[in-house]
Amino acid sequence: MTTLKFIATFLLITLYACGQNPAKHSVDPAAIQLNGQAMTLVPYVDNADSSNKAIFLLDKATEIDSSYFLGYSNKLMFYYQLKQFDKALLTNNKLVQLRPTAHDLYLRSGMLYTQLGDTTNAKKYFTKGLTICNSVLDTMTKTNRDYVMLTTNQAIALILLGDIQKANIILKVLYDNQPDDPDFDNVEKKYIHSLMNKDCKEIIELLNNPDKYSR
Repeated sequence: MTTLKFIATFLLITLYACGQNPAKHSVDPAAIQLNGQAMTLVPYVDNADSSNKAIFLLDKATEIDSSYFLGYSNKLMFYYQLKQFDKALLTNNKLVQLRPTAHDLYLRSGMLYTQLGDTTNAKKYFTKGLTICNSVLDTMTKTNRDYVMLTTNQAIALILLGDIQKANIILKVLYDNQPDDPDFDNVEKKYIHSLMNKDCKEIIELLNNPDKYSR
């Protein structure tokens, strides 16, 4: 996997959590510095030694500041690259504690539980993520800049819970309502279309291989 594709994988369903406005927290400067050092290793993420070094630096950062959201979030990238899904799950569940209203974090924990074979906890997290997503969409206008992303994640949650028919209806309406954007190769419409008629396993595979929908 190239670095660009890897970063795209990590970002697909995490934008909402990062864009939230949590209670103000002043991050320890030492933790920020360590995070910065770790991020210089992103171009070398394909190298296991580089990923492990980055995790070491980020572990130190989150030890210094246990509420450092970005430190935990960045750590996930390297755990994914190393396929250490058990550690990725523990890290993502810490993010859930820090952002308990971020639906996308629940979806990611659910996918990690699925990959680890724990379908019971996976369903709990998918359901929680969908519930939060629905509650936000109930009060959101279609002109809101987050509407497309939230509606897409709503459909993803439904697919992960097995309600493919309802998800496809939502995705079809969303797709038809998206304007053409040739300047960006219609990437948003392509992504929405790529989610249609997928089951849980296929969705997780697609989210872990984002280049598939760009072909």
